[in-house]
Parts: sequence; C-alpha cells; structure tokens
Amino acid sequence: MKILLTSTSFDDTPGLHHKMLKSTKYHIDKMRGPLKEDILLEVISEYDGLICGDDELTERVIKKGASGNLKVISKYGIGIDKIDIKAVKKYNIILNNTPGVNHVAVAEHIIALIFSFYKNIHLQHIITKNSKWERMIGTEVSGKKIGIVGLGRIGKELSLKAEALGLIVSGFDPYIDEKVFQNNKINLVTSLENLVKDIDIMVLTLPLSTETNGLINSDLIELAEKKILIVNTSRALIVNQLCLIDWLSKDKISGYLTDVLEEEPMINDHPLCGYDNVLITPHVGSRTYESVERQGLMSVENLINSFRKLSKN
Repeated sequence: MKILLTSTSFDDTPGLHHKMLKSTKYHIDKMRGPLKEDILLEVISEYDGLICGDDELTERVIKKGASGNLKVISKYGIGIDKIDIKAVKKYNIILNNTPGVNHVAVAEHIIALIFSFYKNIHLQHIITKNSKWERMIGTEVSGKKIGIVGLGRIGKELSLKAEALGLIVSGFDPYIDEKVFQNNKINLVTSLENLVKDIDIMVLTLPLSTETNGLINSDLIELAEKKILIVNTSRALIVNQLCLIDWLSKDKISGYLTDVLEEEPMINDHPLCGYDNVLITPHVGSRTYESVERQGLMSVENLINSFRKLSKN
C-alpha cells in the first residue's frame, strides 16, 4: 500500500502517530504541503491513500487519483473546505477527518491572541528586541464582552475559558441546542445582528461553507455600537477580505487577530502586515504537541480502518 503524507504538522511533530504510521508497513512518501492542484495532478494517481492537510483537492485531482490507485483520503484536521466533496462522492473515494481532538488547543490559542493584543505583548516584544524601553499602556480583559460565532466543540471550550477569565460571554449558532448551555453563564442570541451590537470581541469558530463565505461584512459591522476586535481561527474567507482592509484603513474596528489567511503560506507584502492592530499567526492554533499527536493518531486510524473496510467488500 502506497501512502502520500502532506501534512507538515503531522511530519514535523514527534509523537506516537509516527510509530503508528510506521507500524502499518505501508510505503510512505512525504511532500510538504499545502500542495497546489498542479503538483498533486502529477503524483496523486500513484497512491492508494493520502494523509493531507489543506491541499487543493479539486475535482481534477480527485478524478486523476481515482483513475489510478487512490481509494482513501484521511484529512489531518477538521476543515474539509479545500476538498471537493462532490467529487469525492462521485469517484467513490473514502474521506475521513479528525473532529473532537483540537478544541482545547485552538481555544487556548484564541485566548493567547486576545491577551497578546490587549496587553500589547506582540508590539512590546519587538520594541525590547530592538534594545528599546518604551512602555505602552495595556487594557484589562476581564469584564470585556465577547461574542462567539459558532458553538461547536471549539466555541464551547472557548466559552468556558472566557467565562472563567471574567469575560461576559454571548454566543450565536443557529444549529445549537440551547439545553447544552443551560448550566453556563452564556447569553445565547438569536441572530448575528443582535450579537454584534454590544460586544468588544467577536470570535469566529465556525466552518467555511457557501453559507458562511463572507458572513462577516460591512453591513454587519455597521451595526456594532463599539469598534470591535475580530478574532478568526477558522477560515479567512468567513470575513469579507476587501471589507476587512477598508475597516482597518478607516479605523472602524479595534483590531484583527487571525491564525488563517486566504492564501497560505502568506504572500509577500501581504496587505494585513501594514497594521499594528493586526496580529497574524501562521495557522498554528492546533499545532501543539498534544493536539498534533491526537490528530495524527486519528488520521492514521482512519486510514487503517478505511482500508480494512475496503478489503471486506
């Protein structure tokens, strides 16, 4: 069995997931992703299985793989927006991902971004690294009003941590069961419009889909009574990117903290880099030793189980 591994988080991080993959006795080739469509088209048909990150698995790639040996795609991570799901079904490819293993890491990353911003840690670090002693004034996080858009595992974990830190928590998710939050001090609102009106921080913890693409736009931000801080660890395109630059250039939001960009790795001279109130991390929200090992183990388990299922048919 020949497997292509493209997830750099999987490959770069030591842990039991490497031991499990080696124990399969599969032939493993590695390429450092995320891979573009043209590169995948050259090699995909050679492989029976793929452990991938956010590679461009378009219909052309899926079709080319299915015309060769490709039978299983094991997504390292949760988001499958880079994978053409219709093509996967059309060409009878088994697809799995790894839900429920990175919510603690991502929620912690969101908290870290928020504290870094309000305490100016990212800016003060640069100042002192340049041998200067310029003291900025920070802001307390306790008492801030935080609105969480998307109350899946990450959103729920974040709500608990935010409440414990003294933030006033509101949330919006049209698909959530209100009973889940009966014991928590979280204010569930009925619409995004109601959520955005009276918050200091808006955190996006929802998947990218046709429904959520461009969800955060100027019409929504105009409803905010304050200049809000937007935190995005989901997918860049949930926020209208042209609107985002406009908000930043016209000082309509207090800042933008993101772990995700429209194109990754980041392009040279990215327009977001020109703003001091923008904090960017390179898609590392779930890249902890603990989380990577959990995701890696699940991705290998999914691969093994899928091949076992195929062998029984």
